Amino acid sequence: MEGFLRMLSRYAALVKNLRGVVLAGVESPEVEASLQWLLKRFKYRDLGLPPSMAELRKRKAFRRLMGLFHPAEELKKLAEAFALEFSVPLEAAEALVIASAYVSPVMAVGSWAAEALSRLAVEKAESKVKLDGKGWKLHFRIVDYTVLDAYEKSVAEAEGLWKPKLNLEAFKRKRIKRIRRDVKRYWRLMEGEEEPKSLILYFDLALLAAGNPKLLQYIKNLRSEEAAAGLALEAAILIPEGVETS
Repeated sequence: MEGFLRMLSRYAALVKNLRGVVLAGVESPEVEASLQWLLKRFKYRDLGLPPSMAELRKRKAFRRLMGLFHPAEELKKLAEAFALEFSVPLEAAEALVIASAYVSPVMAVGSWAAEALSRLAVEKAESKVKLDGKGWKLHFRIVDYTVLDAYEKSVAEAEGLWKPKLNLEAFKRKRIKRIRRDVKRYWRLMEGEEEPKSLILYFDLALLAAGNPKLLQYIKNLRSEEAAAGLALEAAILIPEGVETS
Protein backbone atom coordinates (compact mmCIF):
# COMPACT_ATOMS: atom_id res chain seq x y z
CA MET A 1 0.00 0.00 0.00
CA GLU A 2 2.82 2.39 0.88
CA GLY A 3 4.49 1.76 -2.48
CA PHE A 4 1.23 2.41 -4.31
CA LEU A 5 0.75 5.72 -2.50
CA ARG A 6 4.29 6.81 -3.39
CA MET A 7 3.64 5.96 -7.02
CA LEU A 8 0.33 7.82 -6.95
CA SER A 9 1.85 10.96 -5.44
CA ARG A 10 4.66 10.93 -8.01
CA TYR A 11 2.16 10.47 -10.84
CA ALA A 12 0.01 13.34 -9.56
CA ALA A 13 3.02 15.65 -9.34
CA LEU A 14 4.05 14.82 -12.90
CA VAL A 15 0.57 15.31 -14.36
CA LYS A 16 0.17 18.71 -12.71
CA ASN A 17 3.11 20.33 -14.49
CA LEU A 18 3.41 18.21 -17.64
CA ARG A 19 2.71 19.91 -20.97
CA GLY A 20 3.69 17.22 -23.43
CA VAL A 21 5.20 13.80 -24.10
CA VAL A 22 8.21 13.96 -26.39
CA LEU A 23 8.79 11.51 -29.22
CA ALA A 24 12.03 11.99 -31.13
CA GLY A 25 14.61 9.93 -32.92
CA VAL A 26 17.66 12.01 -32.09
CA GLU A 27 19.66 10.73 -35.03
CA SER A 28 20.86 14.06 -36.41
CA PRO A 29 22.12 17.45 -35.19
CA GLU A 30 19.01 19.04 -36.74
CA VAL A 31 16.66 16.96 -34.58
CA GLU A 32 18.74 17.66 -31.48
CA ALA A 33 18.58 21.38 -32.23
CA SER A 34 14.79 21.23 -32.66
CA LEU A 35 14.42 19.38 -29.37
CA GLN A 36 16.57 21.96 -27.60
CA TRP A 37 14.42 24.68 -29.18
CA LEU A 38 11.32 22.93 -27.82
CA LEU A 39 12.74 22.72 -24.31
CA LYS A 40 13.40 26.46 -24.35
CA ARG A 41 9.74 27.06 -25.22
CA PHE A 42 8.75 25.21 -22.02
CA LYS A 43 11.24 26.74 -19.64
CA TYR A 44 8.77 26.78 -16.72
CA ARG A 45 6.78 23.65 -17.56
CA ASP A 46 7.75 20.00 -17.89
CA LEU A 47 8.04 17.79 -20.93
CA GLY A 48 8.34 14.05 -20.46
CA LEU A 49 9.66 10.94 -22.16
CA PRO A 50 7.96 7.55 -22.48
CA PRO A 51 9.82 4.75 -20.66
CA SER A 52 11.27 3.31 -23.88
CA MET A 53 13.09 6.61 -24.51
CA ALA A 54 14.54 7.00 -21.02
CA GLU A 55 18.12 6.75 -22.34
CA LEU A 56 17.78 10.21 -23.86
CA ARG A 57 17.82 11.73 -20.38
CA LYS A 58 21.44 10.66 -19.99
CA ARG A 59 22.47 13.37 -22.43
CA LYS A 60 23.33 16.57 -20.64
CA ALA A 61 21.23 18.73 -22.97
CA PHE A 62 18.10 16.71 -22.26
CA ARG A 63 18.26 16.07 -18.52
CA ARG A 64 15.31 18.42 -18.03
CA LEU A 65 13.02 15.92 -19.71
CA MET A 66 10.99 14.04 -17.13
CA GLY A 67 11.14 10.26 -17.07
CA LEU A 68 7.54 9.08 -17.23
CA PHE A 69 6.31 5.67 -16.13
CA HIS A 70 3.26 3.51 -16.73
CA PRO A 71 0.83 4.23 -13.87
CA ALA A 72 -0.58 0.74 -14.44
CA GLU A 73 0.83 -2.45 -15.94
CA GLU A 74 -2.16 -2.70 -18.28
CA LEU A 75 -1.02 0.47 -20.05
CA LYS A 76 2.34 -1.09 -20.86
CA LYS A 77 0.55 -4.12 -22.33
CA LEU A 78 -1.71 -1.81 -24.32
CA ALA A 79 1.23 0.02 -25.91
CA GLU A 80 2.96 -3.25 -26.78
CA ALA A 81 -0.21 -4.61 -28.38
CA PHE A 82 -0.67 -1.58 -30.64
CA ALA A 83 3.01 -1.53 -31.61
CA LEU A 84 2.82 -5.19 -32.61
CA GLU A 85 -0.53 -5.07 -34.39
CA PHE A 86 0.24 -1.96 -36.46
CA SER A 87 3.97 -2.60 -36.95
CA VAL A 88 5.04 0.70 -35.44
CA PRO A 89 8.01 1.40 -33.16
CA LEU A 90 7.20 0.74 -29.51
CA GLU A 91 8.29 4.31 -28.72
CA ALA A 92 5.47 5.71 -30.87
CA ALA A 93 2.71 3.51 -29.46
CA GLU A 94 4.01 4.04 -25.94
CA ALA A 95 4.14 7.82 -26.39
CA LEU A 96 0.44 7.83 -27.29
CA VAL A 97 -0.63 5.58 -24.42
CA ILE A 98 1.50 7.48 -21.92
CA ALA A 99 0.26 10.84 -23.24
CA SER A 100 -3.32 9.65 -22.79
CA ALA A 101 -2.64 8.46 -19.25
CA TYR A 102 -0.98 11.78 -18.38
CA VAL A 103 -3.62 13.88 -20.19
CA SER A 104 -1.02 15.54 -22.42
CA PRO A 105 -0.38 15.93 -26.15
CA VAL A 106 2.58 14.37 -27.94
CA MET A 107 5.42 16.61 -29.10
CA ALA A 108 6.77 14.80 -32.17
CA VAL A 109 10.21 16.13 -33.07
CA GLY A 110 11.71 15.33 -36.46
CA SER A 111 10.72 13.25 -39.46
CA TRP A 112 11.22 9.86 -37.79
CA ALA A 113 8.68 10.69 -35.09
CA ALA A 114 6.21 12.09 -37.62
CA GLU A 115 6.48 9.00 -39.81
CA ALA A 116 6.18 6.57 -36.90
CA LEU A 117 3.07 8.29 -35.58
CA SER A 118 1.42 8.74 -38.98
CA ARG A 119 0.74 4.99 -39.15
CA LEU A 120 -1.61 5.32 -36.18
CA ALA A 121 -3.18 8.68 -37.07
CA VAL A 122 -6.89 8.86 -37.86
CA GLU A 123 -7.07 12.55 -38.86
CA LYS A 124 -4.83 15.57 -39.36
CA ALA A 125 -4.86 19.35 -39.45
CA GLU A 126 -2.67 20.91 -42.10
CA SER A 127 -0.96 24.29 -42.02
CA LYS A 128 -0.44 26.84 -44.78
CA VAL A 129 1.19 29.20 -42.30
CA LYS A 130 4.86 29.51 -41.39
CA LEU A 131 4.63 29.74 -37.62
CA ASP A 132 6.66 32.28 -35.68
CA GLY A 133 7.34 32.09 -31.95
CA LYS A 134 3.89 33.38 -31.04
CA GLY A 135 2.25 31.01 -33.50
CA TRP A 136 4.00 27.99 -32.01
CA LYS A 137 3.10 29.11 -28.50
CA LEU A 138 -0.56 29.46 -29.48
CA HIS A 139 -0.75 26.06 -31.11
CA PHE A 140 1.07 24.34 -28.25
CA ARG A 141 -1.74 25.67 -26.09
CA ILE A 142 -4.50 24.68 -28.53
CA VAL A 143 -3.23 21.11 -28.91
CA ASP A 144 -3.16 20.85 -25.12
CA TYR A 145 -6.84 21.83 -25.04
CA THR A 146 -7.63 19.29 -27.77
CA VAL A 147 -6.49 16.54 -25.40
CA LEU A 148 -7.77 18.04 -22.16
CA ASP A 149 -11.27 18.90 -23.38
CA ALA A 150 -11.88 15.43 -24.83
CA TYR A 151 -10.29 13.38 -22.07
CA GLU A 152 -13.13 12.65 -19.67
CA LYS A 153 -15.74 11.79 -22.29
CA SER A 154 -13.41 9.87 -24.56
CA VAL A 155 -12.15 7.68 -21.71
CA ALA A 156 -15.69 7.06 -20.47
CA GLU A 157 -16.70 6.05 -23.99
CA ALA A 158 -13.63 3.83 -24.36
CA GLU A 159 -14.76 1.86 -21.33
CA GLY A 160 -17.70 0.81 -23.49
CA LEU A 161 -15.35 -1.46 -25.45
CA TRP A 162 -15.63 -3.91 -22.56
CA LYS A 163 -19.43 -4.06 -22.82
CA PRO A 164 -20.71 -7.29 -24.42
CA LYS A 165 -23.37 -5.60 -26.57
CA LEU A 166 -21.59 -2.45 -27.74
CA ASN A 167 -22.69 -1.17 -31.15
CA LEU A 168 -19.25 -0.85 -32.71
CA GLU A 169 -20.42 1.09 -35.77
CA ALA A 170 -22.19 3.69 -33.63
CA PHE A 171 -19.12 3.84 -31.39
CA LYS A 172 -16.85 4.54 -34.36
CA ARG A 173 -19.17 7.17 -35.83
CA LYS A 174 -19.29 9.02 -32.53
CA ARG A 175 -15.51 9.05 -32.16
CA ILE A 176 -14.94 10.20 -35.74
CA LYS A 177 -17.51 12.98 -35.38
CA ARG A 178 -15.77 14.32 -32.26
CA ILE A 179 -12.39 14.39 -33.99
CA ARG A 180 -13.68 16.14 -37.12
CA ARG A 181 -15.38 18.74 -34.97
CA ASP A 182 -12.15 19.37 -33.07
CA VAL A 183 -10.13 19.96 -36.26
CA LYS A 184 -11.99 23.26 -36.63
CA ARG A 185 -9.95 24.63 -33.71
CA TYR A 186 -7.04 24.98 -36.10
CA TRP A 187 -8.70 27.31 -38.63
CA ARG A 188 -5.86 29.84 -38.31
CA LEU A 189 -3.48 27.37 -39.92
CA MET A 190 -5.24 27.67 -43.27
CA GLU A 191 -4.93 31.47 -43.45
CA GLY A 192 -1.61 31.48 -45.27
CA GLU A 193 0.01 30.96 -48.64
CA GLU A 194 2.50 28.19 -47.81
CA GLU A 195 2.29 24.69 -49.27
CA PRO A 196 -0.02 22.72 -46.91
CA LYS A 197 1.84 20.48 -44.48
CA SER A 198 0.59 18.32 -41.64
CA LEU A 199 1.04 20.04 -38.30
CA ILE A 200 -1.42 18.24 -36.02
CA LEU A 201 -2.10 14.50 -36.07
CA TYR A 202 -5.10 12.99 -34.30
CA PHE A 203 -5.14 9.56 -32.70
CA ASP A 204 -7.88 7.39 -31.29
CA LEU A 205 -6.60 4.01 -30.23
CA ALA A 206 -10.09 3.03 -29.08
CA LEU A 207 -11.37 3.74 -32.59
CA LEU A 208 -8.61 1.62 -34.12
CA ALA A 209 -9.35 -1.20 -31.69
CA ALA A 210 -13.06 -1.07 -32.54
CA GLY A 211 -12.15 -1.82 -36.15
CA ASN A 212 -9.73 -4.63 -35.36
CA PRO A 213 -11.41 -7.75 -33.88
CA LYS A 214 -8.14 -9.42 -32.88
CA LEU A 215 -6.86 -6.36 -31.04
CA LEU A 216 -10.24 -5.66 -29.48
CA GLN A 217 -10.39 -9.15 -28.03
CA TYR A 218 -6.94 -8.71 -26.53
CA ILE A 219 -7.94 -5.38 -24.98
CA LYS A 220 -11.08 -6.91 -23.48
CA ASN A 221 -8.83 -9.25 -21.51
CA LEU A 222 -7.15 -6.27 -19.86
CA ARG A 223 -8.61 -4.55 -16.81
CA SER A 224 -10.90 -1.84 -18.16
CA GLU A 225 -10.45 0.56 -15.24
CA GLU A 226 -6.72 0.75 -16.02
CA ALA A 227 -6.46 0.21 -19.78
CA ALA A 228 -9.17 2.75 -20.67
CA ALA A 229 -6.93 5.55 -19.39
CA GLY A 230 -4.67 4.89 -22.38
CA LEU A 231 -7.50 5.10 -24.92
CA ALA A 232 -8.43 8.78 -24.85
CA LEU A 233 -8.52 11.00 -27.91
CA GLU A 234 -4.92 12.12 -28.49
CA ALA A 235 -3.11 14.65 -30.66
CA ALA A 236 0.47 15.30 -31.66
CA ILE A 237 2.04 18.51 -32.89
CA LEU A 238 4.77 17.93 -35.48
CA ILE A 239 7.96 19.90 -34.94
CA PRO A 240 10.28 19.66 -37.95
CA GLU A 241 14.02 19.65 -38.19
CA GLY A 242 15.30 23.19 -38.52
CA VAL A 243 12.45 24.77 -36.58
CA GLU A 244 14.94 26.78 -34.53
CA THR A 245 15.82 28.84 -37.59
CA SER A 246 12.26 29.41 -38.82
